[in-house]
Amino acid sequence: MESDIEELRKFLENKISSLRKELELYEYLLSILESGYMPSIKGTKGTLEYIKNKRGEIVADVIYTPPVVKVIVKARQNISKVYITALSKILDSEKIISKIDYDINIDKDELREIIIRNVNNDIIFSKIKAGLQSILERATTQ
Repeated sequence: MESDIEELRKFLENKISSLRKELELYEYLLSILESGYMPSIKGTKGTLEYIKNKRGEIVADVIYTPPVVKVIVKARQNISKVYITALSKILDSEKIISKIDYDINIDKDELREIIIRNVNNDIIFSKIKAGLQSILERATTQ
């Protein structure tokens, strides 16, 4: 019984430590976004890029840390079902071709984020980003 409690304590301590490191990364990324200093940041651990609408407003951040791509929609965007279906079709076709996996997080009609896993090279990333960009540009400039 006591060994189970000790294992649980160690697990929780490790989880808290891991989450603190993740929080530091997100705080760092947020500070970069808020400063507006660089339009694109490339490093050894990943890439931060932006999707803009036709008016030049940033509508989403694209964080690529292989093998995961996370598209975080900036402002609350009410996107019609047609655009959600188009996003799904683009990702479904890439899922068949490149064996990716994805989740589209929607709260009511508001697109929150898109998480794409198993993006193993820059070519796949570029194809996905271009497709998402074309859909999000149209969807947010209605």
